[in-house]
Order: sequence, then C-alpha cells, then structure tokens
Amino acid sequence: MSRPKPPGAGATGDLFARAAERAAAERAHAERVSAERSDAERVSAERSDAEQARAAERERAAVERALPRPYTVRELTRALKIAVEPRFRDVWVAGEVANLRRQASGHVYFSLKDDDAVIGAVMWASQARRLAFAPAEGLEVLARGFVEIYPPHGKYQLVVQELEPRGAGAQALQLQQLKERLQAEGLLDPDRKRPLPFLPARVGVATSPTGAALRDLLRVLHARFPSAPVLIAPCRVQGEGAAATVISAVRALCRAGVDVVVVTRGGGSQEDLWAFNDERLARAIAACPVPVISAVGHEVDVTVADLVADVRAATPTHAAQLVVPVRDELLERVAALRARLVRAEAGAVEGRRRTLRALRAELADPKHLLSRERHRLDDLAHRAEAAVRGPRRRERAALDALRARLARLEPRARVRALRARMESATRRLGGWQAAYFRREAMRLERLGARLEPANVAKLLARGFALALRDGHLLLRSADAQVGDAVRLALAEGWLDARITGRDAGEDPLPGRAAPAGEPERPGHGGEAVDPPLRRR
Repeated sequence: MSRPKPPGAGATGDLFARAAERAAAERAHAERVSAERSDAERVSAERSDAEQARAAERERAAVERALPRPYTVRELTRALKIAVEPRFRDVWVAGEVANLRRQASGHVYFSLKDDDAVIGAVMWASQARRLAFAPAEGLEVLARGFVEIYPPHGKYQLVVQELEPRGAGAQALQLQQLKERLQAEGLLDPDRKRPLPFLPARVGVATSPTGAALRDLLRVLHARFPSAPVLIAPCRVQGEGAAATVISAVRALCRAGVDVVVVTRGGGSQEDLWAFNDERLARAIAACPVPVISAVGHEVDVTVADLVADVRAATPTHAAQLVVPVRDELLERVAALRARLVRAEAGAVEGRRRTLRALRAELADPKHLLSRERHRLDDLAHRAEAAVRGPRRRERAALDALRARLARLEPRARVRALRARMESATRRLGGWQAAYFRREAMRLERLGARLEPANVAKLLARGFALALRDGHLLLRSADAQVGDAVRLALAEGWLDARITGRDAGEDPLPGRAAPAGEPERPGHGGEAVDPPLRRR
C-alpha cells in the first residue's frame, strides 16, 4: 500500500527536475559552442601554418634564385673536357723529357717541361713501337698529339702520337740508336752476310728508272756480260715515302725469282739519302731471301741499308762489277780449262797405255807370274807358321811363369819359412826377456832402497807417531789450538787425545830452532838430538 505524499511535495520535485534539465541543456550548449570554437581555432591554426610554410618556401626559392647553383666535380670535369679537348685536338709541343717510365705493356709515360711549366705525357705502345729513336731523360723533343683530361685523377695530359728529337744532332742521334738496335739484333753481324752467286740467271734492280745510277749500272753490266737478264723495279729514291716504295720494289723482285737484288741510287746530300736510313727498309733487306747489294751514293756515303745488305758497293758501277763477271774473261777461262782437260785426258790415256804395255810384257812370260805367286805363297806360309807358333810360345811362357809362381806360393815351403821365422823370433824374445827382467829387477831393488827411508810404517815401528787433526797431518804446533781433538797414529793402533798445552816447558827434541815468531827458550840449540829422547 503506497504511502501518501505530503502536501506540496510534487510541485517541488517538478521544479527541481526542470532546473536540472535546464542546467544539463546549458551545459550541452556550452560544450557545443566550445567544440565549435575549438574546431574553428584549429582550422585557423592549420591555415596559418600552411601560409607560413608557403612563405618560407617562397623565401628559400628567392634565395636560391639569387645564389649561383654549385657544380658537382663530375659536371665541372666534363665541362672542362668539352671546353678544352676539342680546342687542342692536334698540337705540337716542344720541351725536355723528364720522369721517363717504360711499362711492361709497352706504354711510355714521361713529362715535358721547360723553365716555367711541366705537362704530363703518355705514348701508347702502338705508337711507341714505331719510334725511330729511344727517348731519354733530358732530351729535347718535339711532340705531336692531343690534350686529354682524365676524370678519375682530375689531371690533364698530352697523348703523344708522334715524337721527334729536336735541335742539333737529332738525326745523328736517331741514326745511332737505330744502328745500336740493329746491332743488338744481329742484323749487322758479318757472319750473317751471304755470298753472291757466281753467275746469276736474273738480276733485280730497285732504283729510280730516270736516274743516272741505273744507266751507269746497265752500261757496265752489259759491257761485262751483254746477255745478262735484268729486271728493274722502279721506285722513288728520295723524299717522303721513298723508303716505302723501295721496300715494295725489293719485295716485288724477290717474288719475281731473281738471284740477286741491287738497291742503288746516285750521290746526294744526307737529306737526299735519308730514305735509305729507314728502319723498315733495313729490316726488309735483312729479310730478303736472296743476297742484296747496296750501292747508295758515293763511297763516302754510308747508310743503314749499306750496313744491313750482304755486300756494299761504293758506286752503281762497282755494283755492276760485283754482280756479273766479264764474259770474255769467262770464255778465256773456259778455253784454258778445256785445254787443261784435253792435256789431262791425253796424259791419262798415255799412262794407261804404259800400264797396258807393262802388263802385256808380264803376260808374255808366265814365269814372272809364277815366280811372284811363289814368293807370295812362301810369304803366306811363313806368316801362317808364325801365327801358329807364336800363341804356343806365349802359352808356354805363361805356363812357366805360373809354375814359378806356384812354387813360390807352395804351402809347405811357406810353413817351413814361417816356422823358421817363428823360432828365430822366439830365440830373440827369450834373450830380450832375460836381459829385460834382470835389468828391471835391479831397478826395482834400487827403487826399494830409495823408498825405504820414506816408509811410514817403518818410521812408526821405530817409535815415531803421526799427529792428525781433522784428518790432516800436524807439522807445527801453531797449526793446533789448546782444546783441539787430535788422533795419534802409532805403529799398532792409534790414540785419541786432546791438546792441553802448546810449546810449554822444555822442547822434547833439544837442538831444534824455535818456531817462527817466538823467542828462543832454554833447551833450543844446535846440539845433536838423542834418538832415545826422540823415541820417548
């Protein structure tokens, strides 16, 4: 059963409920307003941060536009390569060689310097092998090549494609180094030189077809041997590229099957003859399968081709004289040899005729043949008899020698000889033994007599005693102290005693000198010692 409410109670509760609801609604409104205000503030703050970031980005871009963009090392090196290398693609540089290094691969690294600057240089093996001289430290050279920038090291260098010595003596240096190389390879060795054929079937000539040297050579050659065939290989003998044409001419003559090759030209200056100092031409001459004659210039002109060739001719005329003999002289020599042959044949026939006549004379009388054969038969019989008797005599002599040796080595005779030697030795030994024993017995007796006075046992038997302290013999009273234990050795047995006094009273052996460092006491003097007293 419900309890009745007091009067006015329901109105008051409604009032409190409505107040509570109003307060809750106000609080919710306030929270909504606060949340909306927070969202607005947050959006405003985010908008402000974005504007600040954009402003900072604009300022940074402005600063970057105002400052220059830095290069990377790679970009700067590449820009320098693009700017420098095309401009110095083919340059000549003069300088002094320094820091020369030759690699095992054949590459040559060095520096070119003058008084104010140094530039590194390299010459690859393919170009270095074609050099006509050997670069050296301190040598003035003229180099042709192109400038290269090497990015990994950041350095520029000159890549040399051609190199020449510069200054006075450049050609002489180049020529001297070429001679040294050829000499080291044995191409200038006289033992390598081949002899010329006596009469070549075909002569090859490498020279200018318009030069006087060819005319002089052909004139002398045909004058000496008009029918000698000559094959001419035209080539240039001076100027740039002349060495290559001479090489081609020599090789063409070798392929044509000539027996000898003549390389010739007339005289001229050193520059005119320089093509014949070419290393390639020298090696082509050395490699030629047939002998080569070099007749370049005059007698005073000596080129590398002259040194390498099998024969050097002073002039083209001299070369023609070396190539072929004089035909008339050959004909005369052949005629002389034919006459000698006829005479030799006639002499041989005459000798055979004489032999035939002698044989015929012997055949006319068979007695001569029988007599000669009989002598021959007797000689053979004597030789056979000697051959049979000789071994028998030698065998008999060997048998006699063996018998004599056996007689010397017969055992009974050796036993008898040994027995006689033994008996003789026994007699000698007995005599020696008797004399030796007598002598030694007498010697022992003398030694015994000499040792008798020193026999301690006999001394002790005569009444003497030996005083020992700690196993050591006492010789002086000063060697012992009062109270020391001593042992007295007697003739039979020993006594152990202790020292109660030293050098006190009278000396038991009067006549002795006083001990060193002590005054003389009564009883010491020079009178004789009585043996009985000494025994007591």
